[in-house]
Amino acid sequence: MAANNARSLYSIALQKPPSSIISLNTAVGAMPINDINNTLLLCPDENFLLVDEQGNKLFNIKRNFKVSDICFSSFLEQFLILSMEPDDYTLHSLDPSTRDLKQITKSDKIMWTCTCFNTIFIVSEAYKDSGSDIAVYDLCQGWTPIKTFTPPLSCKADHQIEKIRFNNDGSRLGMILRQKRERTYQYWFELRDSIDMTIVVKTNINPDGDTWCWLLALPNQQFLATLQRQKTFFLFNSNGQLQETNRYDYSVRFLNSVALLSNKWLVVQTWKPNELRFHKL
Repeated sequence: MAANNARSLYSIALQKPPSSIISLNTAVGAMPINDINNTLLLCPDENFLLVDEQGNKLFNIKRNFKVSDICFSSFLEQFLILSMEPDDYTLHSLDPSTRDLKQITKSDKIMWTCTCFNTIFIVSEAYKDSGSDIAVYDLCQGWTPIKTFTPPLSCKADHQIEKIRFNNDGSRLGMILRQKRERTYQYWFELRDSIDMTIVVKTNINPDGDTWCWLLALPNQQFLATLQRQKTFFLFNSNGQLQETNRYDYSVRFLNSVALLSNKWLVVQTWKPNELRFHKL
């Protein structure tokens, strides 16, 4: 636990039993929020499923690709989806009002993670086991990057960006990075300037043999990260420093991801059992 003994709203909510639980047949962690109408996009096997804050299913459409990450663009009013198939790495869009799912562009690199703020869309991509690039798009100008950061500006040549998220005011980026070791990966958190990608602070947390799997931007420029096997949440403050650590002590085997819905619910996705757990803030 960090030096600040005051417990956050998130810690208090996670220590209480969930208000409701929905069974979900998926191990895919991606579940972005449509912050216009407070709905949640899920990725059950071979489908996209949209639910509201009561867990009601709004629509369910087929997909034929694996998902690596998703974000929601308030500017486009669409979900932007990265697919990860061998030798087929594609950016898709999904319009929740028309349910239109379409391809936007392809890449010869693995598109790992993405994030949006206003008109700016950022994708981190890399060849296997090489350093990640950061491609920056202005959605007013189409689907050609206006700027690309490559190693060493994006990260070191032997590092990869696992997750990237704008904070809630767009001034900073939170990132989870990794470096391959002999048999495992070393992971850490970085807070970056969102314009020039300079590192504001690096926070080393080295869970032995475990996997970081999700990063969520919160109000007040905070970030919440999840650790899969140890079922642990890490709360980082606006300065990128570790503020709080919480174990998720419920009877689940893996912790997949987390979403903040309507600023009222912390929605936790677990694997084995495959469930959505709604914790009231």
